[in-house]
Amino acid sequence: MPIPFTCIEACDLSEDGKSELRLYGASGTRLFVQSSSGASAVWPEEADVRNDEENGEGPPGKRVKLSDPVENTSNFSCLTITNDKKHLVAVTAEDKCIRVFSIDSECRIKQLSERCMARRPCAICVTADDSLILCADKFGDVYSLPLIPSPEDEQQPAAPEQADVPEESSFVPSASVLTVHSGRNRKVLEAQLKQAKKGPKKPKEAPTFKHDLLLGHVSMLTDIAYAVVDKRSYIITADRDEHVRVSRGPPQAHIIEDFCHGHEAFISRLCVVGQDLLVSGGGDPDLFVWDWLHYKLLQKLPIRNAVFEFMRAQTDLASTLPEDVSSFKVAVSGIWSVPHAQSDVKEILVACEGVPALFSFNVGSSSTTGQAIALSGNALDVTFVQAGTESTCTAIVSVDNAHMPGSTTEIRKDESAVRLHFFSPQSDGQWTQAAGAVQQAFEGLGGSADKPTTNAKALHNILYGVENLRKRPGSDD
Repeated sequence: MPIPFTCIEACDLSEDGKSELRLYGASGTRLFVQSSSGASAVWPEEADVRNDEENGEGPPGKRVKLSDPVENTSNFSCLTITNDKKHLVAVTAEDKCIRVFSIDSECRIKQLSERCMARRPCAICVTADDSLILCADKFGDVYSLPLIPSPEDEQQPAAPEQADVPEESSFVPSASVLTVHSGRNRKVLEAQLKQAKKGPKKPKEAPTFKHDLLLGHVSMLTDIAYAVVDKRSYIITADRDEHVRVSRGPPQAHIIEDFCHGHEAFISRLCVVGQDLLVSGGGDPDLFVWDWLHYKLLQKLPIRNAVFEFMRAQTDLASTLPEDVSSFKVAVSGIWSVPHAQSDVKEILVACEGVPALFSFNVGSSSTTGQAIALSGNALDVTFVQAGTESTCTAIVSVDNAHMPGSTTEIRKDESAVRLHFFSPQSDGQWTQAAGAVQQAFEGLGGSADKPTTNAKALHNILYGVENLRKRPGSDD
């Protein structure tokens, strides 16, 4: 059973009468690309993997020390395509690395650069002119990096040495086992003694490549979005402390335009719909629809009620629900804007962690009822593609084929579960399974990709983590 696709992206490269669609997928430590013309590729290639293993390295990049010794390689966590569709930007989580790839006309994948950040990136996006990568990290900072670094960008001058800086002395606790009487204080003393044996901490080396700090939050950043309105660019950021912040784009990113206040739980996802609407969601019972240019809340979409009703109608999932919907919690793991030919139709698809369904909402309409699209596994990622002369798009959905539907811990026994679903919207607004050219071209993406580890906890950590953003009672104190 191959590892599920943690993230997928699709694009249309059709030009001069030639039709070509491409689908990119990240599965564990591997990148895959499949073209509608039949060409396909994987990165790193099998020969590269064997060479890395012989040299004591693991794909991609060098081995890194993780908390789980079973998983000793770095897995892809973010994936995005540049606007000109010539480059792929990806993040490998454990080594905190931002990688830029080019894919040629024959679908061959070539890594152009790898830049390891000081802190783990949690979200990335690319500016409209494809010149900069905007990277948000879990410590609350947003950096800009050139998409294609120049030789000068690759090596910035080191910080000037400070003269007569005294060396940091080892910490020696003043207490001893004879002066400590409570169990809690004894544990603190033991931790201090262990640290004293290790000696002073070595300062972390800062990255030497060009990376400019644009803005910072005082809380963990969770998502970032980039928008351009009337030739002015904006960076929209969300954090764990219920903030949606609108800042100006580079080079004035230090200027905060305003905040969109209203959330009472963590925010995990942002989605710009059209130019003037923003949808945010996370641990709240509702999705919030904003006129983000004027910082006004326009609408609330009841995602918790939609998920609760869907799961209550499923025989195998109903037993996991509480009796009252007010005791039920959801964690939004994805929001995607559906591309429609009609500009007046603004629709989004929403995924919640550990839920085997997508939920469709019409943004800005009087109806707040969400349609549930049942899946064979928990929803992980969604991308859209439009084939040839077809007037409607096809939604390609990555699903968790490793865990049981509705669970983030229980491993499947059936190894024949699919990793991709294909859906198309109908004239009545309903989504049904698609069986057209797109499915025929892409349903074999990845072939026999990385097999999941037998360590269920490690696999869970690769696929899930949004619910961990929820604060425990009393944590604000």
